[in-house]
Amino acid sequence: MEKKFKTLRTVSVILKVIAWAIAALTAIGFIALLVGGAALAQFGSRYGGMGAFGPFGAVGIAFYVLIIGLIWFVSILAGAELIMVILAIEENTRGLKPAS
Repeated sequence: MEKKFKTLRTVSVILKVIAWAIAALTAIGFIALLVGGAALAQFGSRYGGMGAFGPFGAVGIAFYVLIIGLIWFVSILAGAELIMVILAIEENTRGLKPAS
C-alpha cells in the first residue's frame, strides 16, 4: 500500500528532533544553572545578576527551567505523535475500503 502524506511524516520527524533537542538543552541548562548559578550567586552584589535571589534562588530558577523545558518537550513530542496517530487512523480506514 502506498504511503500518503509524506510531508506530514516529515513534519512529525522534525518535531521529534526538535523535542529531543529541547530535552538535551534543558538538561544542560538545568545543570549549568544548578551548579553555576548557586556558585556565582555570591558575586551578585558586586556584578549584578542573581545576587538578590541568593543561592537558593539560583536553584529555584534551575528547577523552573527544568519544569518549563519538560513541558515543552512533552508538548512537542505529543504533537509529533498525534500526527502519526492521525496518519495511522487514515491508513487503517483506507485499508478497510473494499477494492473496486
